Amino acid sequence: MKLKEFDLDKFEQRVVASPRICIYCGITLPPEELTDEHVIPYALGHNTLIFEKSSCKQCAEIIQPYEQAVLRQQLGDFRLKVDAPSRTKKRNRPTTVTLPFVEIDGEGRLIRDLGTRTFPLAEAPLVLNLWTLPEAGIIRGDLDGSDLGGRPWSFVDHTRADEINRQIAAETGAIHVAMKVGEVNRDHFLRFLAKTAHAYATADLGLDGFTPFLNDLILNRAHDLTKFVGGTLPLQRSATNADTVLMSIGTARDLVAVLFQFYPSLKSPAYAIIVGAMNEHTEARLVALAEQYS
Repeated sequence: MKLKEFDLDKFEQRVVASPRICIYCGITLPPEELTDEHVIPYALGHNTLIFEKSSCKQCAEIIQPYEQAVLRQQLGDFRLKVDAPSRTKKRNRPTTVTLPFVEIDGEGRLIRDLGTRTFPLAEAPLVLNLWTLPEAGIIRGDLDGSDLGGRPWSFVDHTRADEINRQIAAETGAIHVAMKVGEVNRDHFLRFLAKTAHAYATADLGLDGFTPFLNDLILNRAHDLTKFVGGTLPLQRSATNADTVLMSIGTARDLVAVLFQFYPSLKSPAYAIIVGAMNEHTEARLVALAEQYS
C-alpha cells in the first residue's frame, strides 16, 4: 500500500471537487443541499483534506453525534494538550482538565473512590485513549459475524501521572492511587473510523473506484462493526516521520483497505478498515495515487 503521511501541524490543504452526490447515502442533490466534508475531521486536521459538497444534511445529522463524541469526549483532553485545531476561539477554550482518582489494592482492585481534581492544562499529563482490535472479520475469514471486541488502549505520560498520584496519596492517606484515564465508547470510535476511511477512499479513488461496504455502518443501519473495522501492524513511517496521522490505501486480495495510525510517535494502535471490494477501476486509480504520492 502507498502511504500518505499527513503532518497536520503544517496545515497543508487539499480540496477534492464535489461528486454532486452524497457519498454516504448515494442520493444526488443540488449543491445547496450538500455540505463540505472534512475527510480528516477539522478538530484533528484543520482543513487538510476537504471533499467539497459531498455530504447531505440528513447524513450529517446521523454522523455528527458519534463523531463529536469521539472528538470532544474521547479525544477532548488530548486535543487540548496538543493544541489541536478547534472552531472555538482560543480565549474561550478550556484551560483546565478534571481527572478522577481511585484507591486500589496491590492487585489493582478498587478500594474506594477518591473523587476528582482539577489541574491547569499545562500541569495535566498527556493522555491518549484509543482501542486495540483484532483483524477485521472479513480478513480473518470469520463469516459468522462474531465480534471479538478488542480492548481499550491508553498512552499516559507516566512521569507526570505518577507525580500527581503521589500528591493524591499524601492528601488522602491512600497507599495505592490510580488515575482513571477515561473511557472509550467502542462503537462510536469504530463508526468514526469507518466514516473517515470511507470518505478518504472515495476522495482518492472516486465514487466508482470501488464497491463500498460501509454505508450502512456509517448511517447506523448495521452493527457488524468488527467485520470491516480491525487492527493491523504499525505503519511504516518514511523519512518525514509525521507525528500526527499516517494513512494508506490499497488492496488485500480483492478488497480495498484504508490503514490509519493516529500519533504514531506514541506507539498507538494501527487500524485497517475494509472499505469495499475492488472493481474494474480500482487498480488504475491506485496506480495514479502511487504516482501522485511519490
